[in-house]
Amino acid sequence: MEESCLFSIIVPIYNVEEYLDRCMSSLLNQEFPKERYEILLVDDGSKDGSGIRCDGYEKQYKNVKAFHKENGGLSSARNYGLDRACGEYVLFVDSDDCLDVRACQTLAVTLEKKILVDVVVYNGIEETDSEKRRLRQVDTQKVFADGKEYLLEQYRRRSLNVEAWLYLYRREYLDQNHLRFKEGILHEDVEFTPRALMTSRNVLEIPDCLYHYVVRENSISTRKDQTKNIQDLFRTLKELDCLAEQQEWELKRWMKDALLDSYLNMIYSARMYQKRYRQMVDRRFLEGKAVTRWNKCRVLLCRCSIRLYCRINDIYKVLMYRSKTPKKYDKRHWDRHSESEGI
Repeated sequence: MEESCLFSIIVPIYNVEEYLDRCMSSLLNQEFPKERYEILLVDDGSKDGSGIRCDGYEKQYKNVKAFHKENGGLSSARNYGLDRACGEYVLFVDSDDCLDVRACQTLAVTLEKKILVDVVVYNGIEETDSEKRRLRQVDTQKVFADGKEYLLEQYRRRSLNVEAWLYLYRREYLDQNHLRFKEGILHEDVEFTPRALMTSRNVLEIPDCLYHYVVRENSISTRKDQTKNIQDLFRTLKELDCLAEQQEWELKRWMKDALLDSYLNMIYSARMYQKRYRQMVDRRFLEGKAVTRWNKCRVLLCRCSIRLYCRINDIYKVLMYRSKTPKKYDKRHWDRHSESEGI
């Protein structure tokens, strides 16, 4: 199986016993030969019955491999799977989400028609109790000469999605460039995706919705105490700011504007005028990054008063929601602070 394996699907597992069967059903029922893809279940020290279920799947299906390790977090589990993957390409699936049953077949057919690509970017659907929506507004297929060209277009359009599960990576490319997820932090995708794209060639963007992202109440963005969330994101944004300094002028300026956008979104979403967060605001990060008039106005408001900035955002959000032109209102524009949203 390993010689002809085209895809390695890496699934980090941690205390998701009640969701795992739904996820695995979507992976095992792919409209694609089972000998052409493998499923790597990485049990990251689960305390419920998730590990036992993983072993059960391994015994029942030849293309499933179960691994058990001490708890190290999402990045650690993904890296563990990457180090043991055999497929030509790797993709990531969170254990409480689903992969469309057409995903592997669609990606295989797409790859056959194109020259060797390092990265394929596909679309996904966000599912809540009340609605479903496409994560990316892409209608046509497009090839980019390299990842920097792709990043520049996404930064200009303010539409970069950093979620690792929206990308298919050529495994040899990741290994050759020593690309792994940074461990011990939240927002690992915010840190990893731009860095991985910077050195990639032949990025292919397709409009197909191949991933189903299920929003749960205990996600990072719904926790009451946002301290680690804020600290890790700010630290990551500062590291990416250093990376931006190394780029050519056009990519540099738009990347910095995008980093600023994420910074401002977190200030708003975490209500950082609150006493427990107030000292965490680094106003120096606001300086010299704004490219768009929108961000220039937001920075000006923050300088005046963070409380006022948040209040005006609230009013604007309500007005856009009530507007009869919903295309002008994008919920992600306000909620991109979480791990599941891009910079």
